[in-house]
Amino acid sequence: MLTINVPAALKNEFATVEAIWMSGAETRRTDALVLAWVKHEKQLRRLFCFLVFQHPKITEASIHRVIADLAENRRLNPEVFLRGIKDLGVAAVPTIMSADYERLWPAMQKIKKNRNKLAHGQITGQKIRSVELERYVRTVVEWMSCLGEAAKRVYGYDGVQRNTFRQAKTVAQRGTSYPFVDARTFGSWLTALSR
Repeated sequence: MLTINVPAALKNEFATVEAIWMSGAETRRTDALVLAWVKHEKQLRRLFCFLVFQHPKITEASIHRVIADLAENRRLNPEVFLRGIKDLGVAAVPTIMSADYERLWPAMQKIKKNRNKLAHGQITGQKIRSVELERYVRTVVEWMSCLGEAAKRVYGYDGVQRNTFRQAKTVAQRGTSYPFVDARTFGSWLTALSR
């Protein structure tokens, strides 16, 4: 079995993935992939929220409304978060990741297709071998590591650390332009973004 080699910046986030990876269970590779993909989606959501939460009119008093809008929207996915980050006027993820994006994004799209089937208990029809599932997990880890490093450098946050709201309020804004006025209008923009 291939080693997973989780970088230090992702160690806490991937503790459960590593535990599954090392469990010896027959389904450990599939289970590790499904959970690793959730971590990937969470990182993109946190980066998106970090930039949204920097809005001066999103405060302790209004954050509950923004969180409710996020929770109620059933159409949020990695592509929506990527579009949202771009719409916020900061450097887009493909730009900040540069060559890493070009190298890893096609593999992430392939993994997504197979992960969606696997997560719903469906047959992929691809005869994916164990070693390929292991590579998928390693690719997700590499993607998250590269994205985290680039985001930390450009946005001031890696999308992995907890307490996104507090993190957002402790850094200077990075050229963000908001397509919403305040917490009340955030939900309308989010709905339009996710169509």
